[in-house]
Amino acid sequence: MKIQTDITQLLGIRYPIIQGGLQGLGTSHLVSKVSEAGGLGLITAGSFETKKDMLQDIDIARRLTDKPFGVNIAIGIRKPMDEFIDGVIEGEVPIVFTSGNNPEPFIDRLKEKDIKIVHVAPSIRFAKKAESLGYDAVVVNGYEGGGHSGKDDTTSLTLVQKAANELNIPVIAAGGFSTGKSLLAALALGAEGIQMGTRFLLSKEAILHNRVKQLLVRMQENDTILVKKSIGKTARVWKNARSIELAKFEEKGATFEEIFPYISGESYEELIRNGNVESGVIALGQTVGLIDTIKTVEGIIQEISNEYDKQLQKLNLLQKGDSLES
Repeated sequence: MKIQTDITQLLGIRYPIIQGGLQGLGTSHLVSKVSEAGGLGLITAGSFETKKDMLQDIDIARRLTDKPFGVNIAIGIRKPMDEFIDGVIEGEVPIVFTSGNNPEPFIDRLKEKDIKIVHVAPSIRFAKKAESLGYDAVVVNGYEGGGHSGKDDTTSLTLVQKAANELNIPVIAAGGFSTGKSLLAALALGAEGIQMGTRFLLSKEAILHNRVKQLLVRMQENDTILVKKSIGKTARVWKNARSIELAKFEEKGATFEEIFPYISGESYEELIRNGNVESGVIALGQTVGLIDTIKTVEGIIQEISNEYDKQLQKLNLLQKGDSLES
């Protein structure tokens, strides 16, 4: 069954399910599978060294699917992203998600090309700013989410409702969403869709090393930790020996130079490619505690759709006052 919302209409997708940015993992192989299954796959620009590399992957994605997909660009997190903005325009990418630093310098160029633009915001203040700049929609990222969820520690339950109440553009809920029940809850809170990172991280198509996948699939909701607070880039990551050590260093007032080896691209690559779990840290949301299987992307989206339908039917029975046993 199709789930029609303002977001599915805006983005031209079957289900209001969007793949979040996945550094080093959000590439054509995964992205095309998400889009083929009816969601929106997003190529993560930060996965590439150059614009040329990204454009080559965009071409591959187009060969693998004729369904809509987009590009996620984190502005100013690791390096200047100007050339990647140039790349999405040159590559005629129809949908761009931005996050991180101020996207205002790039907006006019994107809108001139009729690109649908969505901003990922960790707070109502930034979501409203995105609306004022002319964004078509926003993702609000609650405290439960993996990666950068801002400094306010506001949970999705509050953040999503407040954003839906106070904004006039569609809201996408992120942070704690990985199931059909959570999709239904997001829509009930006023969102028009959900964005998932952790769930797709644990898909068969994600090119994360299998050793890491097998460890993560056994993790619980309390197996994450907040790090990088000391540099103003608070992130929720997997609580492994490396991230625990990093958090302790930060508590002691470690300098950026001292914590850099823990968060560098080299240590991250060693983790995701070679399965060295003592090397780096990886973004991980609390919803990992709800994930106990590694499925195909198609299987994940169908499972969410089926559970959504089942839970909706249950709620409809409650509304009618019928017995759930009948």
